[in-house]
Formats: sequence, C-alpha cells, structure tokens
Amino acid sequence: MRIKTFIATYMLFLCVMFSAVAIVSAYLTNSQVNILREKSISQYRSIATSLVRDMGALQVRNFSDYEFEAAVHNILIGYQIYYAGQDVFLGLHHWGRGAHEPELVFLDYNRRRFIQISGTLPPPFSAYHLDYSLEITQNIVDMRGVQNMMLISVAILSAIAAVVLYFVLAAIFKPFSIVASASRKIAGGRFGERIHVKGNSEISRLAQDFNDMAERIERQIQILEEEAVAKQQFVDNFAHEIRTPLTSIYGYAEYMQKASLDEEETIESTEYIMSESRHMRNIANSLLELAVLRDYVPVKTEINLPQLFDDVKKTMENHLREREARLEINIGAETIMGQEDLIKSLVLNLCTNALKACVPGRGVIALDAAQAGKKVIISVSDNGCGIPAESLSKIMEPFYRVDKSRSREFGGTGLGLTLCSQIAKVHGAEMVIESAVGEGTKVETIFTTS
Repeated sequence: MRIKTFIATYMLFLCVMFSAVAIVSAYLTNSQVNILREKSISQYRSIATSLVRDMGALQVRNFSDYEFEAAVHNILIGYQIYYAGQDVFLGLHHWGRGAHEPELVFLDYNRRRFIQISGTLPPPFSAYHLDYSLEITQNIVDMRGVQNMMLISVAILSAIAAVVLYFVLAAIFKPFSIVASASRKIAGGRFGERIHVKGNSEISRLAQDFNDMAERIERQIQILEEEAVAKQQFVDNFAHEIRTPLTSIYGYAEYMQKASLDEEETIESTEYIMSESRHMRNIANSLLELAVLRDYVPVKTEINLPQLFDDVKKTMENHLREREARLEINIGAETIMGQEDLIKSLVLNLCTNALKACVPGRGVIALDAAQAGKKVIISVSDNGCGIPAESLSKIMEPFYRVDKSRSREFGGTGLGLTLCSQIAKVHGAEMVIESAVGEGTKVETIFTTS
C-alpha cells in the first residue's frame, strides 16, 4: 500500500510539475518571440523613415543620378556600421516591381537564426527596396538555456521530493504497520496484545480505540465479531465512495492526454483534478471518523448550494453524455449548514443512482433545493424504472440491490444509499424515498436550518 501510494503521489507530482514547466516555457518563448518581432518591426520602420528623410535631403541638392546613388550608398554604409553593433544587417537596392508592404519572416542560415523584414520605402522612393535582418541566434540560445535550467531545477526538485515523500509516507504508514502487526497477534489468540502509539493524533486515538476493543474482546467474543463486521463494512463503504472522484480524476487526465488544450483549458482541467483529489482526501478522513466514532459530529459550515450543484454537474458530465441523459437543476434555497464534502458525496451518490435507473437516451434527472419554512429540502428525482413497493423498506440496507443484474452491469456495490443515509443521519436530516415502478424515483433529504 505504501509503495502504491508513493508511486501514485509521485507520478501526480511529476505530472503537475512538468505540466507547469511546459506551460511556463511556452509562455516565455511566445513572449520573447513577440518582443523580438515588435522590436524588429519598430526598428525597420524607424530605419525606413530615417532613410527617406536623408534621401529627401539629398534630392533637393540637384545631384546627378550617379552622384545621388553614390550619396545614398554612403548613407547606407553609415547605417550598416551603426546597426551592425545591434546584430542588424541592412540592404538597399532598386526594386522596379512596384511598391509592396513590408513582410516579416523567420530564417535559418548557416546555423544562425534571423528575423527578416523586406519592403519598399515609402513614397517618393518606392523604387528602393529595403532588406532588414535581425540576428536572434543568441536570443534563441539564451531562451533554451533558461528552459534547460528550468528542466534541471525541476529534475533536482523531483529527486528531492521523491526522497522526502518516501520518508514522509514511511512515517505515516508506520503506525498502520504497528496496528496491522497487533491485529495479526490478536487474531491469533493473543488478546493481551496492545498498540503503543504516542501523541494525540488520529492514529493515536485509533490505537486507543483498538486497545479498548481488545479489552472488550477478552470479555465477550461476540463483540469482536460485530466489530470485525463493522470494520469490513467501513472498508467496503470507503472503496465505494472513492470510486467516483477517482473516475473523475482519470477522465480529466485522459482528456488532457488525448485532447489538444490551450493554457486556460489545461489549467482548468488541472484544477478539476486537484479539486477531486482534495474531495477524495476529505471523504476518506470523514469516513474514517464515521467508522471509528459511533456518534460522529460533522464540521458544519455554510455551503453554497448553486456552486455545489454546479460541481456535481461537472463531475457527472461525462457519464451524462455517455448515457445521453440530462441533469436539470432548480435552486430554491441558496445555502445549507453541513460538512461540504459529505453533502457533495450524498448528492453525487443520489444523482449517480438516478442516472443508473434511467433508460439510455431518455433519462432526465432533476436536482432541486427548496426552502420549506425552517427546513431545506434537497431532492433528486428521475424518470427511470422505479423501485417496487416491497423493496422500499430495504433499499437503505447495506448491499441490498433491487435489480442485481443491473447493479452488476454498472459496477454497483449496494452501499450507495446506505452511505447516504449515514451522512443524512449525522447531519440530523431525514431521508424520504418515493417511487413507482415504471414512473421513476424521488429521494428527498430534509435538513433543518439550525
């Protein structure tokens, strides 16, 4: 488990880091190219304007054609000498094909890079064609040097992060190893074995609870069996709950891998991946509290329901598209008090169950929030197959499935509604299910605003 966690976390870290480097590198490259382009255009126009002004001054002196050309040549030599120090090369010759606007191109010549601008001078000297070349070889070398430095820095940082992450995970998983070792000894009949974990962290509290459980085991074997069932149910609930955010993370990662994204889309997709990762972490922590503490008290904050519903819709977007269904949202209440990750899990589970019950291509799911006096009612309804009356009383039992074949088809574990009922219970909410076969199902979760 530790190695898998290390690999998954480290790979995610590398993806984020190298994606950031790629984005920054592309941004710096585009910025530098734009700066050089603007510089060359500005310099070309300045040189053209100066040449026209100087040639105009020569023209009023009534030089012969030969003298005028010689004077223009001497002026050009002065310009060439002056701008050579700025890596600019100039050429001026008769065009004879009519005036045309300056054209900018990037050239490679003898392993050197140039920005070249060619065009005729403004009237009355449109017969002259000015060639301007700005060497940007050193700029390219400097730019690649910066990119290489960034890659080297990220590689060094990644190596350091790998070492730090390994030792951090080793420290985190060490108490779990102790717990596992003690569990094996107690399972072998050594009921006097105890776990010794110092501190006041969740792990130490878990260890103390485990020791209390061992003492109760010595007094009554039946309690051991009940606790074993409870822990197994916790593992199953936890595995079921993290599947949805993992699917979302994989979907956005696959989308980023296969689609050609701009910077904004890449950042947005990365934000969704990070958001779902945080959501999964928070759910894991909350479910651990639910499994260990019988009377879990959620950390309630004010939840923005429009934002919560929008997050749920984005998470289900791919599944809705696959089954050609639509999710309709109706907001009649703006906020609710509760633990956001658990409420989101409840709503997402209900919407997912509703989607599974719908016929592909005809599914309509309604997600509503309504204010009823001092209560807020969150309801999820669908036009799916419905639930038989004899099954309504059992639908919230762990692992109970109305249609086992349909559950297997969609990979269900039979714990979704059980988990929803637990979340509603710790929030002091009531869950009511109304359903008719062939017409659909409506699930209402009634929260008090106190």
